[in-house]
Amino acid sequence: MSRILVTVGMGPWPFDRLIGAIAPLCADHEVFAQTGTATVRPPCPHRPFVSFSELQERIDAADVVITHAGNTVRLVQRAHKVPVAVARQAGLGEMGNDHQVHYLRMEEVNGPVMAVWDVTRLPEAIAAHGEQQSRLLRERPVEPAAMPGHIIETLDSLCARLVRSRDY
Repeated sequence: MSRILVTVGMGPWPFDRLIGAIAPLCADHEVFAQTGTATVRPPCPHRPFVSFSELQERIDAADVVITHAGNTVRLVQRAHKVPVAVARQAGLGEMGNDHQVHYLRMEEVNGPVMAVWDVTRLPEAIAAHGEQQSRLLRERPVEPAAMPGHIIETLDSLCARLVRSRDY
């Protein structure tokens, strides 16, 4: 039995397709779902939203994190875990555009992530997660987060270049 966190983010679009697909997992695992604006209610403990600090605690405590293909992907990776990611699709009313589809396609090739394109295959992804996580973390390490000083230095340099070129 795995401890699974499901999170759909903070956006206004319901992600009923993902929340509805976790029901089989709730029967076999300890699952908590952050459901956002979903209209579907999963058969496991859930809340629409959690604080950022609670989300981080739940990520740290989880064996597996299932997430939308948004910012949470990198948050999970920075916790040295491989997320199981499902992209929201604009054509299904889950997002205003398909940037999550494009991001997940790139991340699937380059990053430590398990992309799930058919939510009925979530149980298979969970079963394979342990082995896949070990391999992906070894083969595709995540770069360390940028330090605040480096970000400031980079932005200052870009601003100085703009001023010098008068392209602003």
